Amino acid sequence: MALLWWKKWIAIRTEGGSRADLIDRLQAHFKENGVKSKITLEDHGLKRIHVLQQDESRARELLATFDGDH
Repeated sequence: MALLWWKKWIAIRTEGGSRADLIDRLQAHFKENGVKSKITLEDHGLKRIHVLQQDESRARELLATFDGDH
């Protein structure tokens, strides 16, 4: 079952340390703009945000806007 989950979602950004909180803010930005996302916690305090494959291009546009604002 987990294999199906990974085929549907792609990682779009990973942050760690003091920048890990950016992932939470990025998820809120995606949600405001109608893009579904999930966060996974990796080893050593890394956070990774995933979006649906079908939303990848929209998520990358939103990511560029987010990066410009922060």
